[in-house]
Amino acid sequence: MIHLVTLEPFEADEVQAVSKALTAAFGMGSEHVGELEVPDGAQEGDKVDAVKLLAEAGPVKTFADDKILFLLHSPLAPRPSPAGSIPTQGYAKYSGDKAVASSAGLPSDPAARTLALCKLAVHQVGHLWELHHCLDYRCAMMPPWGVSYARSPAAELCSFCREKSERRMKTASA
Repeated sequence: MIHLVTLEPFEADEVQAVSKALTAAFGMGSEHVGELEVPDGAQEGDKVDAVKLLAEAGPVKTFADDKILFLLHSPLAPRPSPAGSIPTQGYAKYSGDKAVASSAGLPSDPAARTLALCKLAVHQVGHLWELHHCLDYRCAMMPPWGVSYARSPAAELCSFCREKSERRMKTASA
């Protein structure tokens, strides 16, 4: 099960669209389980530190192979890398159980923003199922900073990524 937790108020239809996109992409249930507050330790001025957020976010009841996706509107703080700071719209504990996706910086048009948030959510949950970045521009696992990422707004996985995630889910439940 993929549990959606909002950290700020979201429109119900936007959360429902994300839930449907996750269910379609991974073939497993997804549900909104409630709203929590951003932990004080994760707030850095007007930005949120994604790593601290995932470490400090409140309790969410889960079972062994459940995943949690936190949604918020606030921008995430850039992450350091050897090449400098990386703008961050989402972050996942690779092969872990928690991820976060932010709608900050997504299109202002509500329909376009919802589509973009769905794709970003699928991307982050994909990392939880050990999916790497994909070169297929139609795949949600295309790196979000890649030039071709916006070419396809669909929140879908390519056949390779879909098969890999299905194999990973089968081994997790065995």
